Amino acid sequence: MKGEIKMGDRGNIEMIYESGEKIYFYSHWGGSDLTDVLRKALERGKDRWGDEPYLARIIFCEMIQDDVMDLTGYGISPYICDSEHPIISVCCSNLTIEIEGKKWSFEDFIK
Repeated sequence: MKGEIKMGDRGNIEMIYESGEKIYFYSHWGGSDLTDVLRKALERGKDRWGDEPYLARIIFCEMIQDDVMDLTGYGISPYICDSEHPIISVCCSNLTIEIEGKKWSFEDFIK
């Protein structure tokens, strides 16, 4: 509808490092697509599953691939940003994904 303000589709991917430290990748407009984005990133980055910094970059690049130069829409933070969807946790130490208490191995998640 003309003049209607779209409020966003906010979501976060949480990266949990072996050290226990965390970072969050935030999407303002693509929260409902983050599970698919993560699947594609894990599939593409399979050779880097054991390399936390590279895996983090691969995931974030998959998120922003069409908006690399935009000034809004995505962020990286040490805390959860505004979220309308369950947090998607990527645990680097045991190569698992967790969403609302349900866990998958990376292998099972990309199937």
